Amino acid sequence: MSGPYLIFITFMALALLLLVAAWARTLVFFRHQSPEGALGFDLVEGGKLWLRLLRRNGFGPEAEPLRRRVIRLYGLAIAFFAFAVVLFYVLPAVPG
Repeated sequence: MSGPYLIFITFMALALLLLVAAWARTLVFFRHQSPEGALGFDLVEGGKLWLRLLRRNGFGPEAEPLRRRVIRLYGLAIAFFAFAVVLFYVLPAVPG
C-alpha cells in the first residue's frame, strides 16, 4: 500500500470511529433524557427526539452541555469525512 492510500484510509477510519462514538453518546443522551422508553420503535417519536437534539435548549438548559458534546462529535466526524474526500482527490494516485 502506498503512503497516500494509508493517509486516506486513516482519516476515513477516524471519521468512522468518531461517528460510532457520536451514535453511542446519542443513545446514552436519549436514555438519560427520556428514561420512560421513548427509544422504542416509533419513528415519529424518534424523529422528534432527533429534532430536539439538533435544536438549542431542546432538552432544557441543564442538558445543554451534554447536547453540545454530542453535536460536536457529529461535526468532527463530518469534518473528517470531508477532509478524507479532499485527500482522495488531492493526494497522488501512484500505485505502491
